[in-house]
Amino acid sequence: MGPLDTKASRRTILKTCGVGAAGITTMAGCLGDEDEIAVASMQWSEARLMGYLGYEMLQEHTDYSVGDETSLGGSRQCFEAVQNEEVDLYHIYTGGAWSELPPQRDDLISDPDELYERARDDLEEEHGLAYLEPASFDNTYAIGASSEWVNETGIETLSELADHLENGNIDITIVLGPEFQERSDGWPGLIEHYDIEEPAEDIDIQSVEADLTYEILGEDEADLGMVFSTNPNIQQFDLTVLEDDEEFFLPYNPAPLVHGETIEEYDIEEPLNEVSRSLASEEEVQELNARIDLEGEDPQDVARDHLEGNSLI
Repeated sequence: MGPLDTKASRRTILKTCGVGAAGITTMAGCLGDEDEIAVASMQWSEARLMGYLGYEMLQEHTDYSVGDETSLGGSRQCFEAVQNEEVDLYHIYTGGAWSELPPQRDDLISDPDELYERARDDLEEEHGLAYLEPASFDNTYAIGASSEWVNETGIETLSELADHLENGNIDITIVLGPEFQERSDGWPGLIEHYDIEEPAEDIDIQSVEADLTYEILGEDEADLGMVFSTNPNIQQFDLTVLEDDEEFFLPYNPAPLVHGETIEEYDIEEPLNEVSRSLASEEEVQELNARIDLEGEDPQDVARDHLEGNSLI
């Protein structure tokens, strides 16, 4: 097991204490310090922000002890930690829940409501996990372009990019994160969806860390690159996001994924759903991310400020 092995599973504790769904008071008397809601998150800035939004809401609106396991790891590591009852919850984005968590699914679902509902049903049926309300904002993959390249070509959509490549304009440089180059909902699926697999073979593709893409494009060291739609560096480096006009990229709306026994034993659903309801637009989240990534603020402080500003705490 992983680094959280010291946190006993709730099933094990219930068996040891000899109680079932007897209620929180009985469990608290038995569990002591183990009676804790452990909130995890993935490691990047917006994921940490989401984790702290949930953490602060549970601190404010419940009487439970709330544990900070933010920045736990990647999506799969957090998922396995929830499955194994090492933590109780983390926020996972709907596109990632659909395309990356087992079982394997290849359907491309562009409607955000349908995607959420199908992912929610699968997570409950396959894993016994509760997938709560998603936020409205969509932090999806996107292809960004340098301002110089857009000014030269006039290209604003991925269909126009596909036509450009099909016409033999393959002397371009694209920077992509290593994971994006391999994922079915990343580069391989994109070039298949837009039917540009053949010209894409001759494009200069450079592998870089995802966070470096924005600066590389902003300094005109590459023409195109993979970006995330709510990353504040899009504005910082004056980049253009090409419209995904044939709807390849899945919606990525974050929602809390909670262990089934946690949601049954603890009254935490409404505070977590209130977090999702408070985040409506990409622009709003981009501003919150800018405070973390560009201004150096602590994500927990930004989370508290957002909740206070929306009269949630």
